[in-house]
Amino acid sequence: MLSSLYRRPVCSLCLARARVLVTGRIASLPLVSGVRLYSPLPTYEPNESRLWQEPPTRGLPIRETLRKWEKENESLGSENLPSDLPPEGELSNCLTRTQTTGAQGLVNLSNRDAGLSQITIGHGQPDEVALASSSADSRIPGNLVELRSIGSRVANLAIYLGYFGGCYHFFSVNGTWMLSMGFPTAFTVTRFAPPHLLDSILDKIPADGTPEVYFDLQSKSLGPKREDGEILMNMMADFRTDANVVYARHIGEIDNIQEIVPRTSDVEYLSLVEIADRILPATWRLGDRSFPPHVLYAVFKGLTSQDIACPSVNAAADCRRPDHLFEIYPQTYSLTVDKVSEMVREYVSDVMSKKPVGSGSAATKLPPNIQLLTTPLLTFIKEAREVVLQSRRHRTPTSCGLIKPSSAVELEKPNFSATSREVLKFLEYWAVYNIFAPECRLHSHGALILRALDLYPDRDLNQATAWLFLQEAGILSPWELPSRFKHRLPGITVDKNGGLSRPPPTAIEESMRPDDIAASYRKDRRNKTVFCIDAASTHLIDDGVSLNRSGLDNVFWIHIHVADPASRLLPNSEFSKYFELLPENVYLPGHFDAMIPSHLGLNSTDPTSQSLVQQFSLRSRGPALTFSAKVTRAGDVLDGEICPSTIGNVVYLDPEDVANFCQQPPPPPLDEKMKRRLSVGTRQQSTWPPRKMDKVDGLTKGQKIDLKILYQLAENIRQKRLSKGAWPHYFPKPSVSVGFEASSGEKPSQGAKLIPADPYIEVGTDLSIHSTVVSSLMVLAGEVAAKWCSQRGIPIPYRRNTKAANNMEEAYEYATEVLYPLIRKGIRPTPQQQHTLTLLTGDIELSPRPGPYFLMGLDMYTKATSPLRRFGDLLVHWQIHAAVEFEQIHHRMLEHNKDDLASILPFTATGLNLPWLKIREKTARRIGNGSLDWTLIALARAWLFEGKKMGRLRFRVRAIWARGLLGQLDLFDVPARLDVEGLGGIRLLKDTKIGDEFEVELVDVNVYSRNAIVRALQYLGGGDG
Repeated sequence: MLSSLYRRPVCSLCLARARVLVTGRIASLPLVSGVRLYSPLPTYEPNESRLWQEPPTRGLPIRETLRKWEKENESLGSENLPSDLPPEGELSNCLTRTQTTGAQGLVNLSNRDAGLSQITIGHGQPDEVALASSSADSRIPGNLVELRSIGSRVANLAIYLGYFGGCYHFFSVNGTWMLSMGFPTAFTVTRFAPPHLLDSILDKIPADGTPEVYFDLQSKSLGPKREDGEILMNMMADFRTDANVVYARHIGEIDNIQEIVPRTSDVEYLSLVEIADRILPATWRLGDRSFPPHVLYAVFKGLTSQDIACPSVNAAADCRRPDHLFEIYPQTYSLTVDKVSEMVREYVSDVMSKKPVGSGSAATKLPPNIQLLTTPLLTFIKEAREVVLQSRRHRTPTSCGLIKPSSAVELEKPNFSATSREVLKFLEYWAVYNIFAPECRLHSHGALILRALDLYPDRDLNQATAWLFLQEAGILSPWELPSRFKHRLPGITVDKNGGLSRPPPTAIEESMRPDDIAASYRKDRRNKTVFCIDAASTHLIDDGVSLNRSGLDNVFWIHIHVADPASRLLPNSEFSKYFELLPENVYLPGHFDAMIPSHLGLNSTDPTSQSLVQQFSLRSRGPALTFSAKVTRAGDVLDGEICPSTIGNVVYLDPEDVANFCQQPPPPPLDEKMKRRLSVGTRQQSTWPPRKMDKVDGLTKGQKIDLKILYQLAENIRQKRLSKGAWPHYFPKPSVSVGFEASSGEKPSQGAKLIPADPYIEVGTDLSIHSTVVSSLMVLAGEVAAKWCSQRGIPIPYRRNTKAANNMEEAYEYATEVLYPLIRKGIRPTPQQQHTLTLLTGDIELSPRPGPYFLMGLDMYTKATSPLRRFGDLLVHWQIHAAVEFEQIHHRMLEHNKDDLASILPFTATGLNLPWLKIREKTARRIGNGSLDWTLIALARAWLFEGKKMGRLRFRVRAIWARGLLGQLDLFDVPARLDVEGLGGIRLLKDTKIGDEFEVELVDVNVYSRNAIVRALQYLGGGDG
């Protein structure tokens, strides 16, 4: 080894350059006084007697010279090169294309989030507002986030600057000011940078700009510069370096997360902290036993670099939260993928590489010794082609990714070999469950399999084509919905025959109380009329209302009677665990799933047995949990009570009948296009027997008076809430009804299967009239339940805004002066306006402690009126029953500061497991929103197969990206894409603004990507969005 005396001298500037490469720190100050780093390429004759050269005397530095030139030549404008990005929702070549952190793709991050995937506030019904959360609490200026662009495998750390001008603003680790129409991050460190460090950057960005203004500033390099964020860049670089150190030290564990972390044969849902605990030593923990954020970021990088992705199920406000969950697949998944990958490589080596020179297709011109080859993939190709070609004799594929509709047909049941089943499972992972990372090599394996089949010569060999193949192969039904597989509930699988599948409970008797818990003190209300106001199509009745007079002319008692399953069902039982898996009914047309299935509780050996739904649906002389409110005629709530009761005469009324009788004012006027309806197929008669309904005209005089008073009180209570900022009107949303052909009862032939006819689909707008008596008084019941439990310190799932208490005045001013005047005119607020309100009010969270709920106009609120449909309501009922029982025994009110609530109540605040409940509720709601798939199927069938003219449609721009426009049609709010080619010179992309409108016609409908492709016919103006 040479002594240090013989080593060549090293320049301190070279060491500084090396330090920059290793640590990633960006220093704008000179490393040596008066000396700057220059290119190693010599520009003048070197002096060999010196170790390095001082730079020659020059004028302005090059950067200042270029900025001066830009300013002098600003009038010439600038031309941006077309961005090499894929169409929205499609995969890009991120394996061999150039990857840079400054690519244009990082400017428009996740455009799909721009209005199209945002939760829309104020649509549907009031109880849906509780889930209209946009995760605004994770969007705090100063947060550190990781951003990834469409078509790039390069991750960028950035500091979130805020949301203004219709954009999210970020400052990245490489000194770039970045914009996004969405908030695409799955990793967040809350309050990473102090707010004052953002000032120098925010001062360079106009707060009242528009996306077009910001993009123009970026193109002219007039936004914040690197030196404005030097401190932030160094903070992020240090964070990244610390994470890289952890990654490097444990690269064996982190790179093999899929082999180390799974511990069961089922899919697991783990937080970053739990994953880190399984793969990293305890020495990385801090004194409080938590992992520092840079350690969790190292684990996160490992998760996102896996070929089989570990997708984020719930992106929480901070990476350290226990509800920041990821989906971890068992090792059986990777084993299947590895087997098929080996089959593909063997096929390429033994078959594709030996095709004749100049042949055009590897699948049609195989080597002459093909019969002698034992390549496993050839077995699959042979079997799959036979099945698909048999299917095509009856149903042919179409350009939009659908199989042509058909009447019922009998096909030979496919008998796939074990090898073929492995390949089919791989294609399901790829196209159905979408578990492969966007940048991994496995997508090419799927494309090679499709190419080898030689069944789709005119189609892109992508996931949409694989979905079509699985339909033709009989793995998926011809009308299957892609969205059913996109959102997955833990512990529940998707049944390909329809609906969801849960392991059924077995210990039914052990889950029931022997007797009614409230039998000895249940109040008898059988002499009062209870109005159950619900549509005739509703067969599960879980709420009703009645009226009592207090003795004063202007004071009444309103009673909201709710079904009472909690009086017999045990908490923490097998039933409870079963209901918790699916915490609310999923109303996806054609795939309805109930939290409590209609057959649950039936005894097959006892024909007189009743299901749980039959036992506990509200009925005459049946049990109820009654929420009572003492109110004035002006709508002031004076007092509230909760009492188990037995109700009397139940009257079933239709909401529209009640609204007409009470002369309820009509909603704001609707555009004529909102009344359009589209239907395809043959309408099927409902198999449900019609429910017997009463008419308002048939009520007694006293019952009519009570109903009229109930409406007046409900309306006045609603006006009180509106005066506190409640949302004034819920716009109708598109509705879909689906009907399947009734089974003839004939069994298919031996070895065959029967494919029924395509379903009847009708799409329209839900124009049904909702009674104020129901909507207002159900909210009143939730308010009574929340206040009653709050007085006793009982933990329940309170639903509250996280920021409303701190921003009440600002939220009220913005809502009442900007949003609500538009709504009362029938104008829907833009996504930007909705988001601005959400930033002021915060998310809707489930909390064991009460808080204000701005959009409801309430100081506190919980849901309590549907325990047969929602698990959260059932939790509330269990807690209330335990408290009522205690008060009946001890003849006093339960007090949280005196009594041991943990021994009295079935659930503590932690035992409610509210983070998981929120995740499951949101996922169930997203599954239920899959009716867009039905709309697209109906649109494609009507347009392509039934010859129905869609006419000229109106397209409204919601987002602008490098290769076109994203927006919505005025036909059932269908998402649509207008590419640059589709503009056809009618208007330049650079001149188009968010909010602009075009008259368009349909070009294609893609059910798999959930959008329509349109062509512009005329520019209609706009730009007010």
